[in-house]
Amino acid sequence: MKRFFSLIKASMTEGMNLFKISTKKNSKFTKIGLPIFLSLVLMGIMYLYADAMMEQFAPVNMHFVVLTLFIILTSVMTVIEGIYKSGSLLFNCKDDNLLLSLPIKRSTVLFIRVFKFYVFELIYNSVFLLPSMIVYAEYVKPGIVYYIVSIVGLIIFPIIPILISCIIGTIITFFASKFKGKNFVQTVITVILLLGVMFFSYNSDNLLANLAKNASSINDFITKLYYPAGAYIELITKFNAIKFIEFIGINLGLFIITIFIIGRVYFNINSSVKSIKRSKSNKNYKIKTLTPMRALIKKEFNRFINSPVFVTNAGFGLVLFIIGCILISIKFNNISDMFTQKNINISLEMITSHLPTLFMGFICFTSFMTSITSSMISIEGKSFSILKSLPIKPCKIIKAKVLTALLIMLPCILIGDMVVFITFKFDLLSIVLILVASVLLPLIAETIGIIINLKYPRMDAKNDTEVVKQSMSSTISVFIGMVMIGITIFLLYKALEAGISNIAIMLIFIGIYAVIYFGLEVFLHKTGDKSFENIIV
Repeated sequence: MKRFFSLIKASMTEGMNLFKISTKKNSKFTKIGLPIFLSLVLMGIMYLYADAMMEQFAPVNMHFVVLTLFIILTSVMTVIEGIYKSGSLLFNCKDDNLLLSLPIKRSTVLFIRVFKFYVFELIYNSVFLLPSMIVYAEYVKPGIVYYIVSIVGLIIFPIIPILISCIIGTIITFFASKFKGKNFVQTVITVILLLGVMFFSYNSDNLLANLAKNASSINDFITKLYYPAGAYIELITKFNAIKFIEFIGINLGLFIITIFIIGRVYFNINSSVKSIKRSKSNKNYKIKTLTPMRALIKKEFNRFINSPVFVTNAGFGLVLFIIGCILISIKFNNISDMFTQKNINISLEMITSHLPTLFMGFICFTSFMTSITSSMISIEGKSFSILKSLPIKPCKIIKAKVLTALLIMLPCILIGDMVVFITFKFDLLSIVLILVASVLLPLIAETIGIIINLKYPRMDAKNDTEVVKQSMSSTISVFIGMVMIGITIFLLYKALEAGISNIAIMLIFIGIYAVIYFGLEVFLHKTGDKSFENIIV
């Protein structure tokens, strides 16, 4: 038992480095304070959302609905995120050879993998759920039982979503391991699966309507939809000790059963993932000579394509952009009704007349929420030393990373542009300005990403997931992107309210974006080489 807890402690101590920032200056604020500060900011935002929702439900004595919505939303996010995260956290880990060589049971190794995954999700889930629980307590003034049940709920809520994502991740990895291009197949399967989840969610109105009709009460409806949320709401509104024990037992039982099932196939799949199939035929290969810049771009592109979690995280938003453009073209009236029917001062005529400007805002949203370069330095890992030793100036290496990200984003954005241009027949000047924005906005987003990654690299990650999803550079890039999107949307809304023409608005914003990009380029030119050289692996 002592050895078991020592293994968990060692694994978690090493894994928790992802919540810290490695910098040359050993500042406690940058290592610990900044992640805590960003978490508190996000919790503050969630608190405001929960409070605004509670104001609507409190008058009708339905306070618990806020908790339900937060639990379900967080669980769905955990499943979607965990599907592609589980592949790199469970399989083909760098410390497999060490752990499997120790005199410990293989089931223990698997448990440590899943437990580490659970702790990560517990921390992230708490950021979203704690604010809603605090808001509920402020409005309802519950007794001590509420706080006990809520603490247990926080611990239990991540279990079922993680188990679902582990099972799906295991199935994806199993089928992908049967093909030569394992990473590519895994990426394709994951993207198709996520699109399927979104399609099901989009068309689930009838299913939810039928459940609502057959449910005798809202609480009954919630229980049928998602057991943990329903059981939790029942316990905080009408506590029952037996059901409380049942709530804990069912979740722990599912955890044990799932670990047992995955354990039956885990090591066979892990061996298949690690295996390298060599070609039996002898072929004469020709070595192609490329210019340094083309060689660097090719290397970066191959590194991106061969990382399923990288492609899924960065590329999924681009796929959604294309789907969004198609939906706008096919179901424009339905989408516009979402805005005109709400208490928003936007009419259908305003949307139609300012569609080019609104579409530019959509491009802005996609660009700033797709940060590829925020992980491109960190994902080099220990091979970064080789990159530094090349007889190439650091500025060219940095430029290659930004250009690669642009080459990945631009085709997807242009496809969406063409769909909208053909459907709505924009005038020539609007088309030109949107095309300029389609290049300029991704350039700004990716330049910001590379600057942040140079400042806060994560070179000791054990897998791509820690770099792409859980590093400080990617977190900061997302926050900056959200701020940029918020400011842009606010200013666009004010410009539309003021009655400024489409062309004038787009010219003004492109001018502002151009100034921002010029400033970023000057900053990167002055600090990029030095930051690059200061990175130590």
